[in-house]
Amino acid sequence: MPPLTFSVVTGLAVATLAGMAIGLERQWSGHADGAQARFGGIRTFTLLGALAGVSGWFAISGLAGVAVTLLGGAIALVVIGYARASRKNIDATTEVAALVTLAAGTLAGTDRLALASGLAAATWLLLLEKTRLHTLVSRIDDESLRASARFAAMACIVLPLLPPGPYGPLNAVRPRELWAFVLFFSGLSFAGWLARRAIGPRSGLIVSAVLGGR
Repeated sequence: MPPLTFSVVTGLAVATLAGMAIGLERQWSGHADGAQARFGGIRTFTLLGALAGVSGWFAISGLAGVAVTLLGGAIALVVIGYARASRKNIDATTEVAALVTLAAGTLAGTDRLALASGLAAATWLLLLEKTRLHTLVSRIDDESLRASARFAAMACIVLPLLPPGPYGPLNAVRPRELWAFVLFFSGLSFAGWLARRAIGPRSGLIVSAVLGGR
């Protein structure tokens, strides 16, 4: 049996709490009870987090086979749960949240506490803000979607393809840095435009002014 140090106990605690937090939201939102109940609630998710934490601990302690077996069994349970529930409702949010719980718990068990905590917190927030996210999506029109796609292409496609340089007299021309500079100001403008579309012209104008948007 691998040694049970303070860092290991901390990792297991973070893994368990991550599962508990996500399970609490699933229970509170009504997805764990009733005729439309999904995979599980606070108890199931807490146990999943703890199991994943133990699996991560085993993985870094030379017991990778045991860790894979535990995680594989947990994933199989989630898949079976979705297969049964999808006969009535194809929504897979709870099952995906369970997989994220396993991932966060495993990270915590391998002593990646910051990443595990951030992943769990982001998932918890995403689940809690369901109504607001759906409202935000309903406000997106064709123009907004195309503008977002263009900015994403500028940042994720054009920028990596540009050579770093330097070129020209005194090695002053650096295409990638120049494009990053353009993206910075374009991003401020884009954020201001999104703010006006998301929260209305009056409030959005204030946000735009703060961000330096157009």
